[in-house]
Amino acid sequence: IQVITFLSGMYDSDLVKHCLLVMPTSLITNWTKEFAKWTPGMRVKEFHGTSKMERTRNLEKVQRRGGVIITTYTMLMNNWQQLASYRGREFTWDYMILDEAHKIKTSTTKTAKSAHAVPSTNRVLLTGTPVQNNLKEMWALFDFACHGALLGTAKTFKAEYENPITRAREKDSTPGEKALGFRMSETLMTIIKPYFLRRTKAEVQKNKLSDVHEYSVNKEGKVLMPHKDPGAVMPTLTRKNDLIVWTYLSPAQEDIYRQFISLDHIKELLMTSRSPLAELTILKKLCDHPRMLSATAIAKLGLDEGRQQGDDDAEMDAHTIDNVSDEALISESGKLVFLFALLERLRQEGHRTLIFAHYRKVLDIIERILGNRGFRVMRLDGTVTQIAERERRIERFQKDKRYSVFLLTTQVGGVGITLTGADRVVIYDPSWNPATDAQAVDRAYRIGQTENVVIYRLITCGTVEEKIYRRQVFKDSLIRQNTGDKKNPFR
Repeated sequence: IQVITFLSGMYDSDLVKHCLLVMPTSLITNWTKEFAKWTPGMRVKEFHGTSKMERTRNLEKVQRRGGVIITTYTMLMNNWQQLASYRGREFTWDYMILDEAHKIKTSTTKTAKSAHAVPSTNRVLLTGTPVQNNLKEMWALFDFACHGALLGTAKTFKAEYENPITRAREKDSTPGEKALGFRMSETLMTIIKPYFLRRTKAEVQKNKLSDVHEYSVNKEGKVLMPHKDPGAVMPTLTRKNDLIVWTYLSPAQEDIYRQFISLDHIKELLMTSRSPLAELTILKKLCDHPRMLSATAIAKLGLDEGRQQGDDDAEMDAHTIDNVSDEALISESGKLVFLFALLERLRQEGHRTLIFAHYRKVLDIIERILGNRGFRVMRLDGTVTQIAERERRIERFQKDKRYSVFLLTTQVGGVGITLTGADRVVIYDPSWNPATDAQAVDRAYRIGQTENVVIYRLITCGTVEEKIYRRQVFKDSLIRQNTGDKKNPFR
């Protein structure tokens, strides 16, 4: 809404004629609705969809007569030449605005290169997560926004800022390195401050609380309520409680986990390639549920008695849970034991829950058991490709309180949607990137939420997930130190 208001003022003052707005596909509907609501007179056209002729017509109309073009990162990547030209000549946009701008956090990707290739006089980036993994990502965003004129080259930025700041956060850093890192962090914040507008939910909450305490006392000693402004009321936010739930591996999980770490023939059975990343992925899946492993591995590890030797592996993958009882599925995973006890309790208390997991197969297992237990469940994952169907599911969950659980994959359901109908969030498995989980949590904890929100992050003790969580804490402190949240990065 801030961007729409800004553009409206700029267009009304004849300071801007052409604007290119880039976003993930899932946000197009929402942006179009908001433009129609707040600035109905503005020419807003979509450069998106299967009809190439309609796309071209919309683009040329805006280039010729002025207005806003809404497009997606995929369209930008595949059609940047068309967006950068008009009738055979280079075309320069007055404003190029990127929503969820962390999509260009890696400057070497095709998406980032395509964004740089479109000429624009001014650039605005919208993101809740300017740093996700390291400071080079923040450099990439400022390099794009300021046309490379603010933080120098990637090489000089790494040497002058990233290396000393990151080194200062490591446990074996010397007092001198800590002092240097802190000083460079302060310098970096001073440089970016004029170009970096940030307002957190905590600040909204703080303003709300300060308003509440503005009472006065009359001569009789009575407390007078503050005078209320009859005009627009600032939206307020509820409280958020973030809980880490440490769960144990089930005996079956622990047995396979220990064997995988210590026995080569078990490792060979479970792995299809010899990369360390593949090893970590196997361990991560194992922490979720042993049936996340391949059908062959499940059979040889004795988890699937009914498997015939000649059965096709791909065919079996689709049926590995069909002949297994709900009780067996739950008992095989320490996380599921906790999750279903929690969901029963939350249902009794009238809470509605979002469950985020990385793998669709985990959602398959949870969905089946919840269905058998009489829960009304909605689901959104990568198989839902139509924007209209996606919007329909979100709207139904928001309006129909009979749905007590919404199952989502972290990648698909974690960005750009509002699910304030739920007040409990379960992060079933942690991401390496803390911003990914934070985005997921913010589906429920956003303006419009009227209940206090509780987040449960499920992490298995003594496993790779504990290491992932530790990395999250490290990255999170780096983010807070360099985006002005707190000068002291420690928790």
